[in-house]
Amino acid sequence: MLFRLLAWRITKIALTVSLTLSLLFLLVQFIQLDQVLLKTPAKESALFLFVWVLYFFSYFLPSSVVVAFGWVFFDLKESKKLNVIASFGKSPTNVFFKVLLICSPLFLSAVLVGSIIKQEDIFHLRKLFVYKYYTEIIKGIPEKGFYNVGRITIRIERRSGEVLNGVFLKIDNDLVSAKEAVFQNGELILRDGSLVVKKDHRYYLTKFQSYKLSFSNTLLLEERKSKYNPLLPVFNVILGLIFVFAVFYFVLKHVWKHTRLYYTLGIFIIIHHLILILLRSLD
Repeated sequence: MLFRLLAWRITKIALTVSLTLSLLFLLVQFIQLDQVLLKTPAKESALFLFVWVLYFFSYFLPSSVVVAFGWVFFDLKESKKLNVIASFGKSPTNVFFKVLLICSPLFLSAVLVGSIIKQEDIFHLRKLFVYKYYTEIIKGIPEKGFYNVGRITIRIERRSGEVLNGVFLKIDNDLVSAKEAVFQNGELILRDGSLVVKKDHRYYLTKFQSYKLSFSNTLLLEERKSKYNPLLPVFNVILGLIFVFAVFYFVLKHVWKHTRLYYTLGIFIIIHHLILILLRSLD
């Protein structure tokens, strides 16, 4: 009963810390994508936010378990409850290992979610989400006005249903004009126009009868591709287990004040995630 109560307390703290950290990251994302999230269908926005929170929740869970173990065993030591437990023949180490065994599903869930949802999937979903928002904006651009959408400045003279007439586009240093354009399958098909390209400080004019502009490459900057390491969630959990042991023994022998506990847990979390960043950069 005692071990289950301690494990439940550790679980609650770990879940709270992990959820708080993932929501802080979500807040940063919301600041960057506020207009996108607010102006897209609620179901799509909710799906994106759910996947985002779930990924980072599992990512921060191992280090959150480290914080929970340090906090709970420090409280037991400070309140002298470890001495009471020891009087019943249960050493702190014995209590630690039995509680850790009960909390093992937390680490297993972090590996499971980290294996299903990868950070590259999150970035790709974000890219598609922003892309869809931009394309919907372009489809609904009013007549006779200049609008900035990502890397594009666009103007249309008039609209006839799905057909745009008198189209002007500025993409970085390139200029495109066409008599008409139609948006189909993520491409803007322009007809009877010209393309002005700047190269080597010179401008080159090209006429075209039909020109397809792929917005998936134009609206969004190409992201640096990194090779995904499928063992990264496993490394995350292994580091979590190592630091759980380290924090447990450090708290028992060297931590006597709350301020020192905060510094200790903070340092372990920083080291934990710096190692993860290093492992990711080596891929």
